[in-house]
Amino acid sequence: MKLDFSGKNTLVIGGARGIGAEIIRECAAAGSNVAWSCRTLGAEDGPSAQLLREVRAMGVDAFAMESDSTDEKAAEMLFAEVEKRWNNLDNLVYNTGFTSPVDFADISYTEWKRVVDINLNGAFLAVSKAIPLMLRNGGGSIVIIGSAAIATGGGGRVDYVSAKAGLEGLSKAITKSYSPSGIRCNIVHPSLIETDLLVQRYPDAEKRSAIACEIPLRRLGKPEDIAAAAVFLLSDAASYITAQSLYVDGGRTFCK
Repeated sequence: MKLDFSGKNTLVIGGARGIGAEIIRECAAAGSNVAWSCRTLGAEDGPSAQLLREVRAMGVDAFAMESDSTDEKAAEMLFAEVEKRWNNLDNLVYNTGFTSPVDFADISYTEWKRVVDINLNGAFLAVSKAIPLMLRNGGGSIVIIGSAAIATGGGGRVDYVSAKAGLEGLSKAITKSYSPSGIRCNIVHPSLIETDLLVQRYPDAEKRSAIACEIPLRRLGKPEDIAAAAVFLLSDAASYITAQSLYVDGGRTFCK
């Protein structure tokens, strides 16, 4: 299936590398203008700068901004730049997330609030700023990157699992309020995707291989696997799909 995003504008919150970068590449390859935010743009030879050169070579407009996804003023500045540059917005992907191994009993309330801010409150901020720009051109598509941990409880990381579960309610509420105006919202739930963060968590290649053997498809996921699902849900090919949650996990959740 060939997806055509010609003339569309796509913003990815959290897009410098990993899953976000793959979503940007696929949207640009399909003809969409692309923008993304990240906490730090980095040097001229860093991930964001390299990605900018790559997607601009595809002939689309592209820009990146430093932005804290949990800061309302930063969000206002980001979306003001989107409005200035494009006037409207067709696609939004919220890809920002944070987790690390911590037992339930060891999580402080301060840490709880920080993790919920990043994984849930930031999604609300982004969506609330995006919807007015989508309404200008008769609708749009929102994809939120969640986590398959909501089905299994994760490993006891209560703040992360709770925040990601909250995205389900957010998606349904968006659908209830804005579907009549042409705005769709769906969630992609990954599990064990081989990004830099996963390698940092499991630096031993043999350990990663052992984990992969427990997955029904016998491999860890790749950022491209999540990007393919997200870009499909953004596209007109999914125009009758909203308020849905898609587990892209190699069957792992089913077998837990």
